[in-house]
Amino acid sequence: MLKNKDVFSIGIVIHDFVFGGSERIAIRLANYWSLQGYPVVVFAGAEAGEMRDLLAPAVKLVIAPKAICRSRSSMTELAKKAAKYFQKNPVKACFVPGNYHWPVAYALGKLPSGVRPVILTQISSPIYKPGRSAWAQKIFNMRMRFLLRKSDKLVALDHTTAEEANCLFRRPVADVIPLPALCGSLPAARMPDVGNFNILAAGRLTHAKGFDLLIEAFASVIKHYPAATLTICGAGQDHQALLDLATREGLEDKVRLTGYVTDIRPYLDDARLFVLSSRREGYGAVILEALAAGRQVITTDCTPAARDFVGCSEAVHVVPVGDSGALARAMIAVLEKPAPDSQRLAEAVRPFSIDCGGQAYLLLMSDLLAKTKRH
Repeated sequence: MLKNKDVFSIGIVIHDFVFGGSERIAIRLANYWSLQGYPVVVFAGAEAGEMRDLLAPAVKLVIAPKAICRSRSSMTELAKKAAKYFQKNPVKACFVPGNYHWPVAYALGKLPSGVRPVILTQISSPIYKPGRSAWAQKIFNMRMRFLLRKSDKLVALDHTTAEEANCLFRRPVADVIPLPALCGSLPAARMPDVGNFNILAAGRLTHAKGFDLLIEAFASVIKHYPAATLTICGAGQDHQALLDLATREGLEDKVRLTGYVTDIRPYLDDARLFVLSSRREGYGAVILEALAAGRQVITTDCTPAARDFVGCSEAVHVVPVGDSGALARAMIAVLEKPAPDSQRLAEAVRPFSIDCGGQAYLLLMSDLLAKTKRH
């Protein structure tokens, strides 16, 4: 723990409060730092979104003078507005929550030295994604080097990404801090009931999340386990299309779409296993939430989170991206065997608690500020 004399102000920039993994973690960190006694300012382009009520009242919220709607150029616009605000209202450190928000790091890095904060920028998605063409990868690398060249430190969520970033910048720019996706005080993980064949998934209802593949795979699972059910938590543009697909597969009584939920823990407690079916994904914080609840996870090979648990086959099963047959076989294989000890699965994700990650960020910011003073 840092002592009170080390307390400093922290800024965070997010586009809005629409549900997203990076934004959710940013809100959780803002609340945690504020609870530790640090003055925290969240600058947002708009107040809209399901997660607005998750921000603690003690966190100062500043909304752009004119609401910024999401578009191809909106993040650049938000970055300029945020830099203008923090130039007039300086903070000591700023946290940039993930790849989508990288233009913010560039804009803040151009502030005059007297008001420029130290900048920590998170790498929330893999640098090298499967299926990305060589030309697209070259463009990505150039963009990353340009936007993050003035960041004081890059924060990777796993060692592979950190090494890739260091190679890309040809210097040690990245530290590793496990994603602080879990609350400090979680209820104890409990074993699923015997005969529980409920399967859970969660995320935005978009093509990238692969819920169409999951429903197709679930149609095969039902043939082996007629009592099985599939619950998908989340809202999005594909809601009706997924309902229609479930009906075509004859699963309208077996597939439930809940809409957006603020907390998936009650759904995890009622589930036998969790499935991440995404075609592409960032770190996949929901995997951590599922393990913390003591639930086994099946995930496509879409996220570096899978690498962190590859040695624990009872916890996480990885299948190829886009392969509904592989998803079905994995679900059937998991349901065939008794559930492993739930508390043992929960222990595997202890380093991903907000207490660990939140403190690690504070220590890194404090070290950077100390170096700034020395220079």
